[in-house]
Amino acid sequence: MVWGGLILWRAQFFFSLPLSSCAIALAMIVSRQPEPEQGWRIDMLDIGHGLSIVLTQGNEAVIYDTGPRWQNDNAGSRVIIPWLERRQLRLKQVILSHNHLDHTGGLQAITQRWPAAEVRSALADKTHLPCVRGTQWRWRQLHFRVVWPLTNPLAGGNNDSCVIIVDDGQVRLMLTGDIEAKAERQLVALEKQGLKADILQVPHHGSRTSSTSLLLRKTEGHTAIASLARYNAWRMPAKNVLENYRTAGFQWLDTGQSGQISIRIEQGRVQVSTLREQLMPRWYHQWFGVKRESR
Repeated sequence: MVWGGLILWRAQFFFSLPLSSCAIALAMIVSRQPEPEQGWRIDMLDIGHGLSIVLTQGNEAVIYDTGPRWQNDNAGSRVIIPWLERRQLRLKQVILSHNHLDHTGGLQAITQRWPAAEVRSALADKTHLPCVRGTQWRWRQLHFRVVWPLTNPLAGGNNDSCVIIVDDGQVRLMLTGDIEAKAERQLVALEKQGLKADILQVPHHGSRTSSTSLLLRKTEGHTAIASLARYNAWRMPAKNVLENYRTAGFQWLDTGQSGQISIRIEQGRVQVSTLREQLMPRWYHQWFGVKRESR
């Protein structure tokens, strides 16, 4: 805009063609404004070992889990808040799957930044909205249905994770937290055919204790997204888990390999993009991340 303004000024177009010059300047300004997104969006943020998923509609957002906390900082301050502010999103609600530090570490920082945001969980906190089986609510075009756990409050272990099916009428997302095989079997027995989901958040970061073949058959989905740190100490995802997803027909994506995973959904169409794959044409970026052949 500076160079364009100088050219117009030196050529004296401002004086000879004032209306045309103003129209050009206005077009340049408007072209820089982002167009509002239609439909809704899922972003699995790259926060290392932990989980934080942002659901977006328009300029509003709901967060499922708030990432880890470390000795001197947390994922809320370092990743989630800057990301939401950069996209100019207003936080409506925080949902906590369970009470492990890699899922709740950023909560305090986030609620300090957005004190009006509701918090929902199955934990023993009277200030939280409930997140137990049978709870349902609607946020704009999305319907939320909690299918697990059965009771509230709970200790907040892996198998107490709040499992939610998010549905826009055409595309379904299942958020699973860290549930393990025992809870998966109980959930399948309760829901029977009600667990169908197109997009599945991989339970427990791809641990061998979760993602049973039974659950994957019942979901009948096409895209699996996992949040995990590259080269993590637990060697997640387990190779047998990856094989389970491939056998069930899922496309596997994880943050350790791909960085942030973004899914845009509009009128039943699902568009998936990942941060590192977008950079792959640049040869030097291929040095980073987990190589596909290592999986």
